[in-house]
Amino acid sequence: MCKLTCFWKKALGSQTFEEIIIEKSKDMDLAAKSSYAYEIEKIIVKHLLKIEVPLMDIGGWADWKQIATAQYPSLIDIRIPDSVYKTTTLAGLQDILTLDWTNKIPYLADLFDCDAFANMLYVHLRKNYGINSVFPVWGGTTQGYHGFNCAVIKENDTFISRLIEPQTDTIFLTDGPLGEYSPEKTAEFLGIMKLQSPSLKIKKGGKL
Repeated sequence: MCKLTCFWKKALGSQTFEEIIIEKSKDMDLAAKSSYAYEIEKIIVKHLLKIEVPLMDIGGWADWKQIATAQYPSLIDIRIPDSVYKTTTLAGLQDILTLDWTNKIPYLADLFDCDAFANMLYVHLRKNYGINSVFPVWGGTTQGYHGFNCAVIKENDTFISRLIEPQTDTIFLTDGPLGEYSPEKTAEFLGIMKLQSPSLKIKKGGKL
């Protein structure tokens, strides 16, 4: 199989990217299509979806917990998997979110809703940037129980914590677009922790 780069460069001719991909993959078996799709994704990320941002070490899980809970004492159930954490600056995170297309995915209740958005941003940052300090969290809002992200990042010379609404690329402290956000629990993937808070009710029709 020819390197995908040569196909990409020839795409300025009469064929579209989609036509080229279909033509080159039509006789591939499933394993070959998988490898081909991975090569396509790497090129798309490299040229369209990734920028250079500064990276720095936070420390271990106890350091992440101390920084996050100092800002958000409501975050009491913390389950994070790594021993060392890397992050970026507030400005770097803002640039990543602006470029990232997670927020452009259509919202589908129960199929691709709040936990899916939070998980997707989490995976994107780990996979493409080596940033493992932005976790999906469950918490309360004035609209109901909700999934979003909690980040530990660096601003000036200090590590701080910020909440992220991945559906809108909004970074905020306690007040977000759905009302006050109070993170309660974190997990590597939100789906395994999807437990309704007994004190909160999900608003009917809300995008949570």
